[in-house]
Amino acid sequence: MQNYDSVTVANYLLALAYKKGIVLNVTKVQKLLFIAYGYFLAHHNQHLFNEPPKAWPYGPVFPKTRKQVDYSKIIDVKDDSLKDIAADPEVTNALNRIIDKYSKFSASQLSEWSHMPGSPWDKTTKEASFTWDYPIPDEYIKDYFSGIEI
Repeated sequence: MQNYDSVTVANYLLALAYKKGIVLNVTKVQKLLFIAYGYFLAHHNQHLFNEPPKAWPYGPVFPKTRKQVDYSKIIDVKDDSLKDIAADPEVTNALNRIIDKYSKFSASQLSEWSHMPGSPWDKTTKEASFTWDYPIPDEYIKDYFSGIEI
């Protein structure tokens, strides 16, 4: 499995959702990215993409995708910019399962879930040296997602 750009993964999630008739907003995309990141870290011991999640007030966020993804643009899963990820069945199957299982939850439900006591975000925000925009440690994510199936 290759390591992807976080913006590419976000765009692929948006394209998959659009294909399924599902509308994703910025918050939902951030939480679905976090689930994908955590799943691959815990179950494949690999980073799905090149950006670590940061602890922001509304939960885990991938700042690059927050700034660079155009949520008003409709992208087809066959778009040339997505060809590498579309050719990776392991990743596309996982992202399809994440969309199918988690997109039915509202943005606020996903946000609440990401803030639950014991979550990687919660543990990170309780560290003595914590400040907003602090990277959420991989060990917290890996441990948390080892018990989560998609």
